[in-house]
Amino acid sequence: MDNPGHMSASPAENPTPPSPPWRDALKVYLEPATLRMLALGFSAGLPLLLVLGTLSFRLREAGIDRTTIGYLSWVGLAYGFKWVWAPLVDRLPLPPLTTLLGRRRGWLLLAQCMVIAGLAGMAVNDPRHGLTPLVWCALLVAFGSATQDIALDAFRIESAEARKQAALAAAYQTGYRLAMIWAGAGVLWVAAWAEVAPAAAATGAAAYQNGAWKTAYLVMAASMVVGVLTVLLSPEPVPKERQIETAEMAATREQIATTGIPVYGAMLALAVVLLVPAAVALQIHFVILVTALLIFVSPVVLAYAALVIWAARMKWRVRVPQRALSLVVWFIHAFYKPFADFVRRYKWQAVLILSLIAIYRISDVVMGIMANPFYVDMGFTKDQVASVSKIYGVIMTLAGAFVGGVLSMRLGVMRVLMLGAVLSAASNLLFAWLATRGHDLTALIAVVSADNLAGGIASAAFIAYLSSLTNISYSATQYALFSSLMLLLPKFIAGYSGAFVDAYGYSSFFVGTALLGAPVLVLVALASRLTATTSPRGRQ
Repeated sequence: MDNPGHMSASPAENPTPPSPPWRDALKVYLEPATLRMLALGFSAGLPLLLVLGTLSFRLREAGIDRTTIGYLSWVGLAYGFKWVWAPLVDRLPLPPLTTLLGRRRGWLLLAQCMVIAGLAGMAVNDPRHGLTPLVWCALLVAFGSATQDIALDAFRIESAEARKQAALAAAYQTGYRLAMIWAGAGVLWVAAWAEVAPAAAATGAAAYQNGAWKTAYLVMAASMVVGVLTVLLSPEPVPKERQIETAEMAATREQIATTGIPVYGAMLALAVVLLVPAAVALQIHFVILVTALLIFVSPVVLAYAALVIWAARMKWRVRVPQRALSLVVWFIHAFYKPFADFVRRYKWQAVLILSLIAIYRISDVVMGIMANPFYVDMGFTKDQVASVSKIYGVIMTLAGAFVGGVLSMRLGVMRVLMLGAVLSAASNLLFAWLATRGHDLTALIAVVSADNLAGGIASAAFIAYLSSLTNISYSATQYALFSSLMLLLPKFIAGYSGAFVDAYGYSSFFVGTALLGAPVLVLVALASRLTATTSPRGRQ
């Protein structure tokens, strides 16, 4: 049967297409879509460290203990729950902005304004006078940043065909990593420059000057103009054909009006609706709510899941009132179909793929929360950390993203994915070695260079891999699911990193984060053997 969307397991039946010439592989980096992705990647990468790594440096310098810093990193769980509101971003129009800019650019502009407002709020709040206002502003930044990621991932996937996704991913990753260096090294340099009087002998809380950090965070908020201008000047990607979408929704409406919906479907819909306030609450109450989830909520969830399965076996259906019919049809196409499409295409293999996504970056994410407190405790100044990250971090990040993108196009994504997993875990062992060296600037340069090179290669390949899994009809929702899973478990574990360091020390912590990467190698090897029953980008 001639089916262009089918991927055969036999190389003889479906030979691998020839690799493009090196010249063509490199020329794609000069195309407008790739250059736009470079600027938008900068906009996406800027907020992350400002609510995580850089914030941990600021808090540690202000005298906040490591255990508290670790728990506050759970602000980043907003990125792990973004799949909850991804269908809204994927399908819901924003009347004024969508009319003027289009669906993708409208959501991008709104999210960027949220990030700017949150960063300005973080700038004017002093953590020594109370953490609550600062945390609320950080939550606004994280929510806006996660929403920007949802819209931007869909914008990128819809901006070019599948064969160019690795190049777009590399450009996106280059801009992303440059922004992370600006939000990590640049903000430290600005804060050091803005200090009223450098206190060479002062360290820790004695060296903290909130006015300097206020200036630094306001500069970061102003830096978001790069993304704002790019959104305003970029064309809206060509959307899915509305006739096809309207026909699909009309067919769904007719079916539901005739037969109703399964009871288990209504129960699942209710569970999704309840996840929204739960996800917001998780960002606010941190340890108390997490403990409650583990002790009380887990049995309720299991019981509810058993009830859903029982309702499915009974095949009960319920009629939908006419006034609610449009809402139900929208819900099915926005929430249910994107997830059902992925499971239909990969079947049982979906479990393995989602497991790989969930832990691929676990070594980097868990280690990253304590990196800046580690620099502070080792006696490195803001100028030293900024200079090393700015010079060596930029060079090695650019090299890593470029090498990762080109190798993915030439050798295949899975091979580079394995290489990135090995390098990411190995770079954490270098931090364990650095912990034994004390205040050694040369060793810091070597470790930061190796870490950024490994991160660039791994991220470029990983983004290309995630993009290859999505169906372009549901790009925002499916990619948000993948990128959320990438952060959910690592961010949760990272919340305990400060307590672990307090108990066992930095060296043991860095070795432990390297060992967390061992299962990733097994999952990459297994995932590389998989073949999907239907090409994820076959439905255009």
